[in-house]
Amino acid sequence: MTFPQPSVPGFSVASGLPYTVTDVSGRRPAALDDFVGEVSFTAVKDEQSCQINGFGGFAGSSVRFYEKDHATGRDLRVWQVTADDGQDFLAQAISRY
Repeated sequence: MTFPQPSVPGFSVASGLPYTVTDVSGRRPAALDDFVGEVSFTAVKDEQSCQINGFGGFAGSSVRFYEKDHATGRDLRVWQVTADDGQDFLAQAISRY
C-alpha cells in the first residue's frame, strides 16, 4: 500500500518498506535520541526523498514517530525508526492499528 506525500508532488510512501534517514533537523543522526520530540527528518528510497515532520517517542528499542501535515497539523502516518548495526537509521511507515 502506498500513501501520497503531500509536500512532494508525485512521491508516494510505501508502507512497510524501509527508508534510509539522511538527516534529522538538518544534521546527520547520531542516535535514536535525535528522533525524540518535535523534529523533522529526510527519508530516502530509490533516489527520491521526502521531508517528514512530527513528534517522536521511544517505543522499546525503536522510536515511534507521528508524522504531521506541516501546514494543517493533521496526522498523516506513523513511522518506526530503528538503528541498524552499520550506524544507519531506517524509517518504516507502519500501521497504527
